[in-house]
Amino acid sequence: MYVHFDLPCDRQTQRRLHQKFRHKIKEWKRLGVVDRAVLTFHYSHPPKPSDSLYLCLDIPAVEEKNKRKVELSREKLKQIPSLVMLYISEICRENRIKPRITDFKVETEQAKRSKEQRGEDYYDGAPLKDVLRFASVGTKIAFEVLNRLEINENIWKSDMELSRFIFLRLRDELGADYEWMDWALHFVCNPLLIPEGYIVSPRLKRAIETITIDP
Repeated sequence: MYVHFDLPCDRQTQRRLHQKFRHKIKEWKRLGVVDRAVLTFHYSHPPKPSDSLYLCLDIPAVEEKNKRKVELSREKLKQIPSLVMLYISEICRENRIKPRITDFKVETEQAKRSKEQRGEDYYDGAPLKDVLRFASVGTKIAFEVLNRLEINENIWKSDMELSRFIFLRLRDELGADYEWMDWALHFVCNPLLIPEGYIVSPRLKRAIETITIDP
């Protein structure tokens, strides 16, 4: 089940915590307590009270039942592995964050239904299973880019090389004709803090110089 930790904080805090969670998610996956993850920035210029880091974890230990609410019940909160909950609680305490913990699937279903009732598309009409898929795949590939740059900042000599890597990985994960590829790319670029255009049109030569690895 996807558990959504909404972590309200400013831009600087989001960037610092993003790196911490990126490394911790790798550990949680290795230990088998998390299957997939989505980690995205949400901040504005100038800052708004709604600015927040979104951490969504696919946690097999948390049971998924047919009748569910957005807010997680005490029963479900207890099902979250202690090493995950303790780490997130510690991060929130250190940074004075009051998290909101929800059922990401139910939350997404409600957002999709609300938009459609207003005659608007939600992720261009993508089914919920695809929203969860392209969001987690995009995050996974973004992590691969950041991890590689952390080891060797000169691994890609040009934006063309980086763009080629990203699109090959997207095709490997989703197939060449995947209908929602643009949205998958969006979830690659959000954690990299670059516009999608930098990857779609790599001749702009802005991607590599824009991506930064926080200390």
